[in-house]
Amino acid sequence: MKKHLLLLAVAFTSVCAWSQTRFLDNVLSPAQIGVTPNVTYAQNYTVLYGDMDTIKPGPQFMLESLKMDVYEPADGSTKRPLIIYLGTGSFLPRYINKTPTGARDDSATAEMCRQFARKGYVVASISYRQGWNPTSQDETVRRSTIINAAYKGVQDLHACIRYFKENVAIYGNTFNIDTTKICTGGQGTGSYITSAYASLDKQSEIKIAKFRDPSNGKIFVNDTMWGDRFGFGGYPGFNKANTPGYTSTAQVAFAIGGALGDSTWMNAGEIPLIWSHSVYDPFAPYTTGMVNVPGTTLQVVEVSGGRDVMARCQRLGNTAPYKGKVMDDYTRAANVFNQGIDGLYPVVGMLNASGPYEWWDTNKIKMLPAQFYDVKAILGGAKASNPYMSKARALTHIDTLQHYFAPRIAVSLGLVASVGVENTNLGSNVTIAPNPAKNHLIIHNNWDNNQLNTASIYDMNGRMVQKLVVTGNHNVYNLNLPAGLYVVQMQFDNGTGTKKLVIE
Repeated sequence: MKKHLLLLAVAFTSVCAWSQTRFLDNVLSPAQIGVTPNVTYAQNYTVLYGDMDTIKPGPQFMLESLKMDVYEPADGSTKRPLIIYLGTGSFLPRYINKTPTGARDDSATAEMCRQFARKGYVVASISYRQGWNPTSQDETVRRSTIINAAYKGVQDLHACIRYFKENVAIYGNTFNIDTTKICTGGQGTGSYITSAYASLDKQSEIKIAKFRDPSNGKIFVNDTMWGDRFGFGGYPGFNKANTPGYTSTAQVAFAIGGALGDSTWMNAGEIPLIWSHSVYDPFAPYTTGMVNVPGTTLQVVEVSGGRDVMARCQRLGNTAPYKGKVMDDYTRAANVFNQGIDGLYPVVGMLNASGPYEWWDTNKIKMLPAQFYDVKAILGGAKASNPYMSKARALTHIDTLQHYFAPRIAVSLGLVASVGVENTNLGSNVTIAPNPAKNHLIIHNNWDNNQLNTASIYDMNGRMVQKLVVTGNHNVYNLNLPAGLYVVQMQFDNGTGTKKLVIE
């Protein structure tokens, strides 16, 4: 079985000889995936601005049916984990947003959904409300309209989770899912939504100074009018409550690119995040910085990208459900660049830009009617996001993303205990040498994200015979023990481990 592993800006193939595992590998063929398109999961009010509609001036209020495409594996299971996937698009329709992406059938969006379904997940690729004013010369207008768009996206995600829970409770579980095992994932703009969903656990967090009009202190998101983050409340004609009476909790979230509106939204005890981000993303910062509008020189608002979000996520302890429980080639590749932040896969290299996992038909873009679309700007946005675009290159990136995300999702959902770690024995990634030993011993901790704190040697009767002082990842000890078989017991930040030791 071939698995493509991305390291730096070069893709290479790693051939691995292990059996395929459900939820980790593509155990089903593409032909075994069925797709139910255009399922309505909610209705709500959206706002369209003049630059989104060439006929009517904006803003316009309209009631929109929110649709999703549901990917199902033909595996005979009646209780499957669910992934809700949100694609990209800068909160504007495809092409109008001056990029070749922005719909549920985008190449990368559909491929990510198919591959997760091939692993055994039900995957819902959802549309969410769009609409903001990116070309306004007033920065306050740009900031206020985009934060409102993101807020509505969070409401839509909550509504979609409730839809599935109601479907299971009342309508016979149409899609055969387990509502106790739900993951949300976002790509590009979808990452703004899914990371905000994972982090906004207080209504007051949307009202911080950053999201107020600097001239008068007015709150950008009028939740009295638009409803709360769950999508409840608000005024008639501005918000419609969907599927009340059900919770909208998920257990884990992942993000590809994009950013979080503000890192202070994050608190201990929130669901774990997993993130991949291009280090040189021209639109959303890898660390913390300004959002840039594709096709323009305009900036919007300061946000935190994958590196800074995941660093805080780890400091808060929110990566604990999977931290130290996955060790494979993809983890080792990420660990070279992620500064010890488990759950962060940096995509390194200037040429990878923001969307190396995307591909599209350039000729199709060139044939768009010029009276409706700025073809030159669209092609410019395409080049900025993926300057060396090709389907083969994109699929290599997607394969890498899948194999980094899937183990951590599966572990967080309780579908597997660990991946590449012997029964969660963290000693599996510790080198003990020489072994057999005589008068001295070296213990080297190879975990980049799991500090070794203590170590002791026990004999076969379970008695501690030597306590070892640990001062870092590399430790050297003198031994004065009788010949025989021993066990080295180790305590890490996130678990324990053992190694057998023979002394001659």
